[in-house]
Amino acid sequence: MWSGFSSGKTRLTGAGLTVALILIAGAAAPSMAQEGFSEDLGIIRACAGDVWSLCSDVLPDVGRIKSCVQDKMGQLSKGCLDKLLDTMAGASFKICKDQTYALCAAARCNVFDGVAYCQCDVKHGNSISLPFRMGKDEDVCSINAAGSSNKYMVSTYSLPESIASQQGDRAVYTCQGGKDGGAYAQCDGGMCFRSTEETTFPGFDKPVPKGQIICSCPITKSSSGSAQGYQILGPYPCDKSFFKYCKSATANSKTGSTIYVGAPIGTAQALAVQLNGSVPPINECRE
Repeated sequence: MWSGFSSGKTRLTGAGLTVALILIAGAAAPSMAQEGFSEDLGIIRACAGDVWSLCSDVLPDVGRIKSCVQDKMGQLSKGCLDKLLDTMAGASFKICKDQTYALCAAARCNVFDGVAYCQCDVKHGNSISLPFRMGKDEDVCSINAAGSSNKYMVSTYSLPESIASQQGDRAVYTCQGGKDGGAYAQCDGGMCFRSTEETTFPGFDKPVPKGQIICSCPITKSSSGSAQGYQILGPYPCDKSFFKYCKSATANSKTGSTIYVGAPIGTAQALAVQLNGSVPPINECRE
């Protein structure tokens, strides 16, 4: 692959690939770049071919490589995707099969005392999550299975149907993050309780309808740490006013604030590929 280029250009472009892919993988784990060259080399070996085929027109610009790979997460090869996701998460993802679970990807959340309480959909089928191993032979799937008879469930992920169709009413909104970036809820592994279904809950104007549930989720402030962008789901067709939830003036960790569930750019599509083998075109909105 590299032999058709001069050694000077190879070193230059290889360095650009390394930095860009480290930055992408570091979206969920900013300290990853400090963990050693062997990890960096593994990313390059797994993903260099994808970058050449999908993003060759922007080489060797590191920033544009990073944006290109994030935009095309759904087209990455399985080897590259596996390596990036493992590095991002620090662990392999686990697929929970044929379970009832809480899907929070499109959820609106209210903040109380530093915790986001999110109104999530109750779904049944296959979903994906970090394993969250606990004790002997316990992980997110076995914990969720135990909850089915104990009136609780765990939030895991699948691609929301509402963003995968032009007839859907939701879209992915890309937030730039950085100094003026807002806060979002990270609901993977969030605990949810059946007692919240069809009841009133603090911060929500109407009772939680049947088929939805409240989950408690930690909050990520995008303005703390790197300027890495993130994505939330909002209304479709695109509504420019919704981008206020990308800004700290509206979306923050103060009690009473409204925030949305989010993830680093490209994560949702990448997880959909891990779960389903592919990802369809999705509705997207950008500032």
